[in-house]
Amino acid sequence: MARFHLPLFFSLLLLISKSTQQQLTAADSADKRDYYSIEVGTLVRSFDKSQIVSDPEILQASFYQMETTPRVVVPSGTEAFILEPEQKSVDYVGYRIVGSKAAGTAVDGQLYLIRPHQDQPNQWSLVKFDFHVDANPKNPVESAEFYRAKGRHFQLFWSSDYAGSAMFRHLAIDSLKKVGESARPIGPSWPLRRDDDVDGTIQLLSGGRAVSENLQLDRELDDPDDNKHELTDLINVPGITIREINWQDRLSQDPTELDPLATLIPHDQYAVFVPTFQQLSQIIDRSSELAQPIVQWFEPQSQSTDVLGFYQRQLDALTRQVGKALIDEVAVTGSDPYFRTGTDVAVLMKTQQPAILHQAILAQVTAQSAQHKDVKRIDHKVGEHLIAQWSNPRRDFCSLVTVVGDTVVVSNSIFQMTAILQTSSDRSKAMVGLDEYKFFRQRYQRGSQGESALIVVTDAAIRRWCGPKWRISASRRTRARASIAEMSMQHADGLVRGTIQGETQIQTIHSVHDAGRLSLTSAGVHSDRYGTLDFQTPIAELDIRTATASEVALYDRWRDRYQALWRNTFDPIALQVSVKEDTFAVDLSVIPLILGTQYAFWQSFIGDVRLKPGVGDRHDEELLSLVTAVDLDGPIFNFARMFLRDNQADVDLLSWIDHAAHVYFDHDEAWIKHAAARSPWQLNSEDRLKELPLALYVPSNDSLKQALFMSALRAQIANSAPNLIRWETAKHNEMDYVKGTALGSTPVGQPEDLPHIYYVTLPDGLTFSFNENVIRRAIDRHLKRQQHPTKVDDKAADEVGAVDPAAGPQITTRVTGAGADLMSRTNYRSGLNQMHRITWGNIPILNYLRHQYPDRDPQQVYRQLFGQTLLEPSGGQYVWDDKVGTYVSTLQGHHLDPKAGPALGLAIKPTDVVETTLSFQDGGLRATLNLHP
Repeated sequence: MARFHLPLFFSLLLLISKSTQQQLTAADSADKRDYYSIEVGTLVRSFDKSQIVSDPEILQASFYQMETTPRVVVPSGTEAFILEPEQKSVDYVGYRIVGSKAAGTAVDGQLYLIRPHQDQPNQWSLVKFDFHVDANPKNPVESAEFYRAKGRHFQLFWSSDYAGSAMFRHLAIDSLKKVGESARPIGPSWPLRRDDDVDGTIQLLSGGRAVSENLQLDRELDDPDDNKHELTDLINVPGITIREINWQDRLSQDPTELDPLATLIPHDQYAVFVPTFQQLSQIIDRSSELAQPIVQWFEPQSQSTDVLGFYQRQLDALTRQVGKALIDEVAVTGSDPYFRTGTDVAVLMKTQQPAILHQAILAQVTAQSAQHKDVKRIDHKVGEHLIAQWSNPRRDFCSLVTVVGDTVVVSNSIFQMTAILQTSSDRSKAMVGLDEYKFFRQRYQRGSQGESALIVVTDAAIRRWCGPKWRISASRRTRARASIAEMSMQHADGLVRGTIQGETQIQTIHSVHDAGRLSLTSAGVHSDRYGTLDFQTPIAELDIRTATASEVALYDRWRDRYQALWRNTFDPIALQVSVKEDTFAVDLSVIPLILGTQYAFWQSFIGDVRLKPGVGDRHDEELLSLVTAVDLDGPIFNFARMFLRDNQADVDLLSWIDHAAHVYFDHDEAWIKHAAARSPWQLNSEDRLKELPLALYVPSNDSLKQALFMSALRAQIANSAPNLIRWETAKHNEMDYVKGTALGSTPVGQPEDLPHIYYVTLPDGLTFSFNENVIRRAIDRHLKRQQHPTKVDDKAADEVGAVDPAAGPQITTRVTGAGADLMSRTNYRSGLNQMHRITWGNIPILNYLRHQYPDRDPQQVYRQLFGQTLLEPSGGQYVWDDKVGTYVSTLQGHHLDPKAGPALGLAIKPTDVVETTLSFQDGGLRATLNLHP
């Protein structure tokens, strides 16, 4: 083995370092830059009140939750960043501001950061520290120090949590490369991720979690570490091997009406069936408006891509006049759901006058093509069918039109058009022949009242999306997109300034096998194989046949992990949508659920039990409500029995529970006024619980066992925590209820501050609450039910699934507009933190673009470079604030000066109601959501 020569190694290292420094010095001398350093610890050692920019109450309460990176502001044409030492310090000892300026010029800048108030050490304030750099800096540094500070600064924003992360990635890599360091995404230190909070729970109850879990389309393959090694034919790489569901055992023998257009849709694609063109127009017009408050809750958007508008412009072949007059029903299909990055899509229009509709669409496409650059017409022939295509190289306009029998088809992809034509001649490959499609059409009957659309994602479609060809193609496309973005950022100045003319080949995408060619044009960077940032080539059109060893190994690892999540069979998905003038409703079926699903707790808690008709103590005053079925033989209740077993008799002390539980939040004027009068920063958990109008109602089918249960529970509390709670009996309308008070927690003569617990035992159920008025109203309702008993008729029973137990709901929820507002207020701090994180994620790129292009609107520059519009998600605006030298949200402020704006929540109208149901059936899940006045 050769000996390692240590002195020689260090000599080479020194030589490389000197060479790097010489290159930087030579480059910097061209524009004659000065580099300087300022000690932050010395600068911020002391300050007076005149330097305090802001000290709002929210800053004191939420400081420990905030991302508090200091901000350096310098004039355009100069740059400055904070360089942190290895050893962090709250006094900023060792921190330096390292900057770059034109040689021989002076610079005035500002440093903003959070500091303890000198007079009140427990209070925090945003403080501005001014600094000045002379024309000849007193503390000059080498350029390497500047690039190191710059690169490490932009690493903080190289994250999907920040808009413009491609720009920050480029800046970090480019800067650190100059000093021989590798850049890596550090990402933000945002707190309180929202996966496990109230929003995540509601997503579970709506069924949204089930779709994301089962598809897992957001889980990309890792980057392979080789691109030129021996290639493997993908036909030899096994995909998903989980068997299909035997749908024959689940199908009814009754005649089932199927969609005529299902005969043209390939069996391995998704499909959206719309009964009439008018309903398609209604979905486009109303669904976004009606569903937006719910969608924003589940996936708050701080950027808009105008995805629907882009595909409308691509296809641009339909008008309301033509559609209303000639089109009977419509179907939409495509090979994958990657709408945001680029996919193929087709619209199928059934008509009684195909020739007239065809000519009308051809005329419209011809007229629209004249409004776009470089559009050419190409005619194709597939069998006996003629296809007319209009498109340009960037595919911001691409429309193909043909006729198949009584159906006119418009698409943005020759692959998609060919697939439909092949299906028309070979019915065995059509969706109409699938048993799962027939199953869903039996569940969601065609022509049923209220159906606006039925969406079906077949087993074959998901199996193809999880196959080696699709996953590896998606991985390559993601890496290609990163390379296109990097090239775009390298040429951002030319694109923004409009100095790029013609078309120039720049380089191939070295990180992607079979990458094609990259070209730079005035409109941006374009790959002849992978497309643009606005629209990537659909995966189906890439048609890859081989992959590298690393790509195959990564796919094998992903497939094995994914398949391990399934029991025996794979899953199709269906969603029925209903859109009316003022209502929006969906009915989702996912069959089956994966193993390890986040629904596991609910499955264990509920088991196979279904809710009985009319179960629960439902009433008009409840603002929020959840009724769940209860499996008394489940592990949770078996565990509870260990502590409640009656030693005197062999009695099951939980058997009185009538297989359900009802949690509700009542309207209580006194509590609402109390909560509204207190600042959200002063509300602690005890404040929230005191007289909180939240109740748990457990229906009873055996009064004696209910009494034994309460006796055992009280005894258990007395034994495990004696001398801590005093129980008292009170009366309302001649009915007794119990009040529990904590002992010894309040000094004598002082008012009690801790919450109380109340309960009432009634023949039809047991109710607990922190609010005495809630208990009294529960007694009133019980007495009213005794005087006026209600009966659930057979029709009502059918509606809730009592006749067919397997079809009934297991969980129901109800949220009113007032309840949604209450949820936002009681969960305000957490919701505000989430809204801050989302809102502030747009500010760094706006600041950077303003600094880099002071004569341009940064919103417009961002739209030009990234093809997206930045949105303030809470409904405010982004405006420049000279006082703090940054863009701020008018409602949420910025990370060093937050505002108590609207918190993340369900933003429905005060008069609206959201109702959901959820049940586990057929080894899967069925969930409904209804938004109505």
